[in-house]
Amino acid sequence: MASSSEQSLHLWRSRVIDGFARAESAIDQLLRRGNLPAKGDLLSAKVERLRKVKSPPGWSDERKGKLDLALVELAVLLPLRNDLVHAPMVVRMDGEHAVACFANPNSHCEFSRISRELPATRFQALEGKVRSLAKTLESA
Repeated sequence: MASSSEQSLHLWRSRVIDGFARAESAIDQLLRRGNLPAKGDLLSAKVERLRKVKSPPGWSDERKGKLDLALVELAVLLPLRNDLVHAPMVVRMDGEHAVACFANPNSHCEFSRISRELPATRFQALEGKVRSLAKTLESA
């Protein structure tokens, strides 16, 4: 049976992934409004396509600037998103605190693997950041 701290890590992972899904949905809507289909594209390609779009009619430079800033901030988080989505989560104890560990199989080589570690407090901060970016994209 999972401990309450392990369960909280699973909960935060789920919330972060949901936040990324909201952001991607908002990006899809923005692309459709610009008549730029994005079906089947990777999220990183959608972000770049939307960043390259000139301001739609009626948009101020400030509004496009805010959108572009949110897209840049989201792009920085995409490698972390990939690990959360594509790697199994293993929980290890660091003293009394549970830490979520992710080793994305796409980051392995024959000699080593890259691993990410997130305690609950960092998951909470990440969830807040992704939720905020999703809201910005939804209101663009």
